Amino acid sequence: MRAGFGQLRHPPEFRVPRPLLGPAQADLAAAVLAEVESAEALARQARTPQGAGTGALLGAAVGIWRALRKLDQGTGALSAADLRQVRRQVHASRQALADDGLEIQEHDGLPFDSGQSLEVLVFEDKPELDREVVLETVRPSVYFRGERIQMGQVIVGRPAPDQHPGM
Repeated sequence: MRAGFGQLRHPPEFRVPRPLLGPAQADLAAAVLAEVESAEALARQARTPQGAGTGALLGAAVGIWRALRKLDQGTGALSAADLRQVRRQVHASRQALADDGLEIQEHDGLPFDSGQSLEVLVFEDKPELDREVVLETVRPSVYFRGERIQMGQVIVGRPAPDQHPGM
């Protein structure tokens, strides 16, 4: 009844008569509408970071990050040409993920502030430092389309406390 009154708001030439459906047709239409609503809900969920296959993306991101770190730290048994090829492939994979909105952020060498959204695994005293600095990224921070899906884990170096005997 409400739909019928809603049509009265429009001029007669724009009014759409309510279709006359039999009980079987009405049930079929209701089932189709329910499926459409379900598909729309799945599509909305897929557009969010939580529903976009973040587990697979996260695994790929961290795996690529670790492979790059290994490759950058030493050559091992691979030839220089093999290393260049592997490095190019990994960089291309990482770029493809980045183009889809996945950002892998490492923190090595960056100044550390206790207000940062990082999990500190260890604080190490380093007398040569004059401020707190991230010494090593154990696990990178990962963002998908601007939202963090993984908090980074770091080891932080800090200036050694002054050792004054007698105080």
